[in-house]
Amino acid sequence: MRSLRSLCLLKVHSLRLPALDPSLIPPNLAKDIKIMGLFNKSFIDRDQYYELGGSFVYQDALSIQYDGASWNILYRSNEFFADCCPHCDFVEPDLKQFTLEEGKLAPVLPHFTSVQRYKELMMSLNYTMEDDGTSGKIKLQLFRNSDPLPLVTRNITIGMNADRQWEASCEGFDFLQILRSRYIETPDPIQDVFTTPLYHSCIRMAINMLNWDLDLTQQCFGLDDVMAAIDEAFNQQEPEEFLEDFWRLVIAE
Repeated sequence: MRSLRSLCLLKVHSLRLPALDPSLIPPNLAKDIKIMGLFNKSFIDRDQYYELGGSFVYQDALSIQYDGASWNILYRSNEFFADCCPHCDFVEPDLKQFTLEEGKLAPVLPHFTSVQRYKELMMSLNYTMEDDGTSGKIKLQLFRNSDPLPLVTRNITIGMNADRQWEASCEGFDFLQILRSRYIETPDPIQDVFTTPLYHSCIRMAINMLNWDLDLTQQCFGLDDVMAAIDEAFNQQEPEEFLEDFWRLVIAE
């Protein structure tokens, strides 16, 4: 159960107030509010690769919440093969979480990893942050018998990318098998992401049309590129040509 101090800090952070004057509040509170301002965010990554015969869809979301005493990390992560399309074959990833206090060892819980030897180890979390609060890093480290395993670490770096978006990038050995390489901040709570398909109906016909018209069957493409190409192809067609292509696809199916 969270302390009253932690609950108050989380409430202050949720209000998104302008930068507080550090001279007006105790130094330890100012430090915690600064940490929360940088790290307490939700991030999302959705990679979908289309190729001849189907699509691999990777869905990943990460949420970090520091409350002044402990770090609560929530995540969703899965992948599925879309034999028809990402709508028809959608699989919702489970929501999981773990909580760590800085510098304190905690057991690696069974649902973190399928590797048996990792389940017998301990894990710790430490962080660093730039003085101006614009970037920082969380380091997850595995231990055996209280001794750190130097090669088994995972770093999560928080900062702003060239597009002025908050980004979380992950480096190191992914012993938890949950943290991929790159996430972009999302305003949506992690509890609400990847609960339903991105599309409201089957998009198999649109994919087939793209393959037919633009010959994208010999390479892999991200879904955003595919959908942009579909829109461009439709905009270039006269209504009669679009109708002809539609019936051609229906017959082909």
